[in-house]
Amino acid sequence: MSADRPTWPMIWPWNDGKGNRMHWRDILNSRRFSVSYLLIIALLFVLFGLGSRNCPIPSDTIICDFVMRPYNLFEAPHIFVFTLFSSFWFHNNPDHILLVAALIVVFLQTAEIRIGAKRAMIAMFSIHALVVVIMTLYLYMGDYLNPEVDWYEFGLRGRNYMGGSVGLFGVGGVLFSQIKRPVAGALFYFGFEFWNAYIYEGAALYVSMGHVTAFTFGFILGRYWLHQDSKKILGG
Repeated sequence: MSADRPTWPMIWPWNDGKGNRMHWRDILNSRRFSVSYLLIIALLFVLFGLGSRNCPIPSDTIICDFVMRPYNLFEAPHIFVFTLFSSFWFHNNPDHILLVAALIVVFLQTAEIRIGAKRAMIAMFSIHALVVVIMTLYLYMGDYLNPEVDWYEFGLRGRNYMGGSVGLFGVGGVLFSQIKRPVAGALFYFGFEFWNAYIYEGAALYVSMGHVTAFTFGFILGRYWLHQDSKKILGG
């Protein structure tokens, strides 16, 4: 992307990086990870349905065994590590799974074309893991320093987390960092997240904070990759 930075990062799912329409076989081959991700979450939805933010323990619902519970970082680290990625594939309501599907179509498939599948996967999974750990430590610290504030306790123990939106917003950060006006792109995103959290109320503050943190890390990572690619082009 560094050689020809676009004004707007997104690509139509049926086009290549130059805007040319592709044959359906080429579309599938060029976006294998995005297509696989969509198929996996669709299959799991058909088989198990939707989860809940308040899955009880123990539970007869299989999804409740795969969700992220922040307190496990210290109380059951092996479960925390497992659910760090198992929770990625499940969702808790129709709006949630539709948001993730839209982010795959908007961000992830574009990233496979713009930066390649390998970098897209690195950005998504690494940023997802990093943000989950950071947000967990933030909630622990907040609960320790402000035990009278129920918000931290509820974020730690009163609910669970699932879905891949955090990692996908990290991918979005990479994409927006590499356009011609990256600051304008970042401001556009932050405007969307403000609307999502405070006007539409489509995400809890815990989740919105995770989204913003992920986008920021993705933005930094994208700038780093852009710098590295520019050095290779100049050196070559």
